[in-house]
Amino acid sequence: MMSPSILLAAPHRLPFLGGAIGIGGLASWWLIHVLGLYGDGPLPPQTELPASLLHGPAMIYLGLAPFIFGFLLTVFPRWMSLPDLSAKQVGPAACALFAGVVTAQLGLWTGSDRLVLAGFGLAGAGWVLASIMLAIVLYRNRAQSGPRCTHGWSAMAGILFGLAGILCAVAFIALRDPAWLPIANRIGISGFLLPVFLTVAHRMVPFFAGNVVKDYISWRPDWLLALLWALLLARLVGEVLNLGHMQTGANAGLAVTTAVMCWRWWPKASAPGLLNVLIWGFAWAPVGFAFAAVDAAFGLFGRGPDHALMIGFCCSLLVAMVTRVTQGHSGRPLVMPMVSWVAFYGIQIATISRAAAALQSESGSWLMLGAAAFAVSLLPWVIRNGAIYLSPRIDGKQG
Repeated sequence: MMSPSILLAAPHRLPFLGGAIGIGGLASWWLIHVLGLYGDGPLPPQTELPASLLHGPAMIYLGLAPFIFGFLLTVFPRWMSLPDLSAKQVGPAACALFAGVVTAQLGLWTGSDRLVLAGFGLAGAGWVLASIMLAIVLYRNRAQSGPRCTHGWSAMAGILFGLAGILCAVAFIALRDPAWLPIANRIGISGFLLPVFLTVAHRMVPFFAGNVVKDYISWRPDWLLALLWALLLARLVGEVLNLGHMQTGANAGLAVTTAVMCWRWWPKASAPGLLNVLIWGFAWAPVGFAFAAVDAAFGLFGRGPDHALMIGFCCSLLVAMVTRVTQGHSGRPLVMPMVSWVAFYGIQIATISRAAAALQSESGSWLMLGAAAFAVSLLPWVIRNGAIYLSPRIDGKQG
């Protein structure tokens, strides 16, 4: 029988379980809404705020964010050669994040605006607690005169932007003021998700490839992170202030920079599946940024660029990174199980379908295909992973 303590046996377990419930539940909830709107299917109870407006902040702050916190709470001490965080240290943040995801899900599925607001509020509280723990790790590293962890500081900056973003989302839901929604979404994408995923990729891809690919030449200069941040901040400012030329230039710079990264990182010899999906998923970054640059200049692609980056880039890397942590930290081999391959390929179909919908004035047929591919392909993955987080390690070790 499972003991409740198993969920706090390792820093990633409860946040990853919350992420599995979040992304799986939100994908299913959104699929039902899309089928109801474009396929004459039944709709679940509706909140006063339209589902189309809640979809973005919910996926950013309740679907993807818990995975990010589970990952960072696990790797931050390891990046800095410090002891792992204990259950007592991680527990309050993990419980608040989990409670926020579950509460907001209940609100979305039952049409309760109050539960949606309470869920975002709890997730915001968990965000604060988790940010404090990550900051403590950075402080301890500095106090012990350890080498400066550039990746830690970069990820921390993204987390703090995300905190500002979720507070904007709470303001939108509480005040029903539509002015807060685009700010919450733009900060969530350009200030939080993209910087964090690019930072983690900058550290993980060359490191992982160097260990598993013969004669691989690792390349991850620190100046590259600084360049990415400069361009991402310019992109964010351009989006918030509606400065088209700034958006075009920043996105063009990001497209070129990530294309170079992809080319330099691409393995020239055979590589295992876990590395290949990291590289293949990363390849959506230059594509998405190039689409965004063209859209900022000519207004051709609508929401396509955002979804190329959010689904194609972020969700592909999410499957790769979460699978790697889940396999390794449960005593399983570092391979891509079949459900992970299904999730990864489904995400590719969903990305292409969502881009096609944007190119055809939000075509209902393409939207339904994209939503179905995303939800159906992810569900076996989140169910399997959820069962792992609820079970002891198969090798008998702690964690």
